[in-house]
Amino acid sequence: MFNILFTFQIFNIDPELDYNVFFPVNNGELNVNGQIGGSVTAVLADLEAIWTHCINKLLGIKSIEFHNYQVILIIPDIFNKVHVREMMSMILLSMKFKSCLLVQDHVAATYGAGLGCACVVDVGHGKTSVSCVEDGISQANTRIRLRYGGGNITQAFDWLLKRCSFPYQECNPTANYHDALLMDNLKQQLCHLNLDKCGAVQKTVTIMRPGQKHLQYTIQVGDEAMIAVLGMFNPTLLGITDNNHYVIQERLKSLPEDPYDEEFLRETSRRGNGREMNEMIEIQTENNTVHNAEEEICVDQIEATAGNYFDIETGRPQSLDKVIVQSIERLTSDDIKRKMYSNILVVGGGLKFDGACAWLKSKISLNAQQVYYGGHIDIINSPKDLDPQIVTWKGAAILAGLDSVSELWISGKEWSSWSIRILKERAMFNW
Repeated sequence: MFNILFTFQIFNIDPELDYNVFFPVNNGELNVNGQIGGSVTAVLADLEAIWTHCINKLLGIKSIEFHNYQVILIIPDIFNKVHVREMMSMILLSMKFKSCLLVQDHVAATYGAGLGCACVVDVGHGKTSVSCVEDGISQANTRIRLRYGGGNITQAFDWLLKRCSFPYQECNPTANYHDALLMDNLKQQLCHLNLDKCGAVQKTVTIMRPGQKHLQYTIQVGDEAMIAVLGMFNPTLLGITDNNHYVIQERLKSLPEDPYDEEFLRETSRRGNGREMNEMIEIQTENNTVHNAEEEICVDQIEATAGNYFDIETGRPQSLDKVIVQSIERLTSDDIKRKMYSNILVVGGGLKFDGACAWLKSKISLNAQQVYYGGHIDIINSPKDLDPQIVTWKGAAILAGLDSVSELWISGKEWSSWSIRILKERAMFNW
């Protein structure tokens, strides 16, 4: 029997022991890769084990009682249909919860903040996502996810400290989890974007490792505390120099069991139009014109829908402030743009630094077109005095109590019978 440890239990073991450490979620999506334990099945098994452990130990709910509880599954605004299908099957068929409700993370954040419309900026550990939400709907053409976040700031801070005579030169956050926790704590305590703070700050650091004596160092931190955070506004400081640093909303991959997805409707519409045109074309010209007619119809339809998705400038990494402006500029109504500029909601724990929101506001005002927002920009980072890290979860809790979503819950029996086909009627977003 394998010895399995969860969450912070890994900090109680010797890093030299032969353990495989798996992270089921990475960069805002399931961590499917070609390494050991990187298949969809293995990742979902790890995720189920973690969820079951946390529910049993932290919430005090036994596995045999899962059938009495309902679940809200918060998925990314840019989601993978296959991953959503497998997670729904895991929750309803494997873990056997009573029912499940699907909601996108940015929509849940607006519920938690009590906003009807907002440009939601979710800065996490390994990703930063942006989209505009209006009346509970995340606009597909405004969605973008950047593959950097608070974890990249930690790495940059570690790199800067080591070049400024950091006494603990053996620190290796990428390989040692105790060092990773140490650097994350130092980042939260020392990093900022407050221009009123100047001069070096002295800090005593305690190094704790299993089976070793505790060590204490005294360090001084100056401009490094600001430069690391500025990487969010200049990704090259985080070591990001290529174009493979973002994900945009593209046409969703079709699934065989979904007979009414976008791909199927487009293909059948094309064939239908082609047959109608064939009836109007003379027999002697059929071989020369029918194929070209179908190709023209297909191209027109693709070009008509291509404008519905995010189009980002390539050539250099995009900073957070520019991505926010580009997301809002994708909207068609000037009135809606003004509302979005006055309701920029920052959630997640990746940008919880003193002065960060004021800096973000200043950078956005330099990039935005004043004709749209009238000079008024408002950054909301702590709605209703909530911690930005729990705003999305608070929104999901509020959503669960609304009568308007009572008909959107999906039971295990319904999922077993209809699978993803039921999401056409029950999902709160365009499936």
